[in-house]
Amino acid sequence: MRDPAGHYATLGVDPAASPKAIAAAYRRRARVLHPDVPGTGNAAAFIRLKQAYDVLSDPLARGAYDRSAASVPDMTPPPPPRSAAQRWRPDLSGWLTLGLAGLFCTAATLALVGLVGSPQQPRSPAVQSTGSTAGPVMRSAPPPMMAVPAIGPATFYIQPPGGDAVVWRPDAQRDGYVPAGRLAVFSAVQPLRLDERHGLVEIALADGHTGFVDAARLAAGDRTDARRAYCVYNAGPPVRNGEMLGGRRDGPARVQVSNRGLEAAVVKLRDQAGLVAATVFVAPGQSALVDHLPEAPYRPEFAMGELWSRACNSFSAGMRAQRLAGYAAPSELSPLVIPPDLSAVPAPEDIADAVFERE
Repeated sequence: MRDPAGHYATLGVDPAASPKAIAAAYRRRARVLHPDVPGTGNAAAFIRLKQAYDVLSDPLARGAYDRSAASVPDMTPPPPPRSAAQRWRPDLSGWLTLGLAGLFCTAATLALVGLVGSPQQPRSPAVQSTGSTAGPVMRSAPPPMMAVPAIGPATFYIQPPGGDAVVWRPDAQRDGYVPAGRLAVFSAVQPLRLDERHGLVEIALADGHTGFVDAARLAAGDRTDARRAYCVYNAGPPVRNGEMLGGRRDGPARVQVSNRGLEAAVVKLRDQAGLVAATVFVAPGQSALVDHLPEAPYRPEFAMGELWSRACNSFSAGMRAQRLAGYAAPSELSPLVIPPDLSAVPAPEDIADAVFERE
């Protein structure tokens, strides 16, 4: 069976592997590639691992992936002949992709021998933009959430190594570029064209103008990929079993929470006003006591997944959020078992990630 996107290869399993084997392979590699692991942690590799697991751990998504793989012919037919006009007018997206790939390879090779080039102007720290036509305002650190300056569909985002990316503006008098501001890491951008002479890519900005950034700072991916990368990179220290992640605990009640699932769980107890009284992390197969709760009816919500991100208040991989039916007093909820029995009536309802993240 073919593996067009390399998902099976990323997990290191055979296409005929069982769901249990896929989950085990993911956990085994995640322990090595997790960004918090000294020496072997690799955020980019962990993102690819997570993306592969998200597809192969979902029966419907895996089935669609396998069917698409089976439908791919072994030989790709040659492209139809192109007219003279077409040969002189190549497609921008294809040219840009090939150009970026070549440029990245060149930059990587030069880096090994210490000969990486830069724009003709020295890469001195940019200053904060002051004019109405200037690029984005400089930032000394990434904002809590990504800035998204792109216009139209974004196909790349700014990688985190090296801090915020310098935005350059052309300077015709110097036949080069001058710094005009900074672009926050994980910003999603729309590349327009390459300047191969200087190793820069022109991007569209939200103010209606364009700027240039180093091609080596770009990673392929849309805004969803950029946010996922942001959440993984800023996941923070590993969460401990029973750690309280938020809430208003100022009462005498308590609820015992047990996670009998194979993935970590975060449980929220939401009151009738929609406010969260407690948010607790429960490791797979573990229990946690939520105490000091106000005496009030609560409706439990829970999410399960991999790699809880403190910055995004969500799991970075394979997250699924659900809500139990109805409200109940703490004494009636305890012990609260997550996930509930499949025979539970009524069954929990799925909720959007954004709904679960709301405090």
